[in-house]
Amino acid sequence: MKIGIIGGGAIGLLFSHYLSKKFDVTLLVRRNEQLEEVNRLGVTVNLGGHSDTAYLHTERLSESRMEYDLIIIAVKEYSLDSILSNLVDSDAQIPLFFLQNGIGHIERVKKLPHFSLLAGSVEHGALKENDHSVTHLGIGRTNLALIRGESSSIEELLIQQIENFPFVLQDDYEKMLIKKLFVNVLINPLTSIAGVANGRLPENPHFLHIQHKLFEELQILFPHMKDHIHFQEILDICYSTSANRSSMLKDIEEHRKTEVETILGSLLMKAEKENHFVPIMKTLYELVKGIERESQGG
Repeated sequence: MKIGIIGGGAIGLLFSHYLSKKFDVTLLVRRNEQLEEVNRLGVTVNLGGHSDTAYLHTERLSESRMEYDLIIIAVKEYSLDSILSNLVDSDAQIPLFFLQNGIGHIERVKKLPHFSLLAGSVEHGALKENDHSVTHLGIGRTNLALIRGESSSIEELLIQQIENFPFVLQDDYEKMLIKKLFVNVLINPLTSIAGVANGRLPENPHFLHIQHKLFEELQILFPHMKDHIHFQEILDICYSTSANRSSMLKDIEEHRKTEVETILGSLLMKAEKENHFVPIMKTLYELVKGIERESQGG
């Protein structure tokens, strides 16, 4: 199976490395510098003190003919609109697999003409070291679910056993993405504001209190999720990724744009539309936006 992976960030590099062990993978990037570096040096994954390099083909996204059996879109949500313009003209028979956080992108994705659309929820921890290497911070799994289409389009992903990189098919893409959204909301903003690793949140009673209040606000917005996710699950993830620094915190530290609009902004719009009062969520949103602006010299 020929797979095109759009995005040369941490997740794009991680997926291209592992999938290239079983499939014919092409990494599609936007910058010539990264294209040349990956073509020359391959993609290196660092895991548990060991490094492994996979050599694979790399192309400029703008120059690709998009002739693949599957396309995986691994850019952040705020970069998605420019990618959709590349995808809209590709063969509608090609399944598209989206790995964005949040749920705000789904309605835009549904407007594409493609017959099979999939959403993914990535549980792996990954830190991009440079244009050709990534550290695999925590082994998890990739959950995927159909937005529309046939599951036969991704059967090979599910059948092939890739060490440290399993795929699991879920029944309901909305519940899958909302569960990941709960995790992101309860971890990313707080860690980015406090400047702490994930494991400090449940250990500090003040952070824990805010997490609990946030969880209650999310249940107001998504009452149908009450039986599908529990607060203890969030705490377990904090402990299992205790040394990890969230992607939002890393974005702040690297003076990059965060995904706060994707993770909190879309929820605040939902709350306003439905006349819900979510003061903790609103406060964290404003704090992250303020810190983001200061970190970028705003």
